[in-house]
Amino acid sequence: MNQEVKVAPCGLLCSHCDAYRATQMNDPEKYELVAAKWRELNHCDEIKAEHIPCDGCMSKDGRKTVFCLYMCKIRQCILSKGYQVCSECPEFETCETFNGFFEHSPEGQKKAVKQLLNAIKEMEENTPSVF
Repeated sequence: MNQEVKVAPCGLLCSHCDAYRATQMNDPEKYELVAAKWRELNHCDEIKAEHIPCDGCMSKDGRKTVFCLYMCKIRQCILSKGYQVCSECPEFETCETFNGFFEHSPEGQKKAVKQLLNAIKEMEENTPSVF
């Protein structure tokens, strides 16, 4: 499988996001499944299938979920600071925005995401370039 890997600034993988996957399948039934699950998880009856399409929260011209576009504090922070991922920021380890985002996530997810982001930062710092 030759699928592009997209990493959100927070370290979540787009390829594992149900909104992104439904969008890539272009399947309205999947949008509704995702919306129903998100309504349940977030205790919010306002989430609709038309809020789901997403081509990745950092895609320049692509669609973004309503959450990513308007409510995600991590995305807003990254855009304002000019970073690509949270681990580039000197405040990453103690960041209340980042840590708050993962407060209610499954056990181990925050740890795995931090490891991924730190690995990306290390790779960026140690990969030489000819220009």
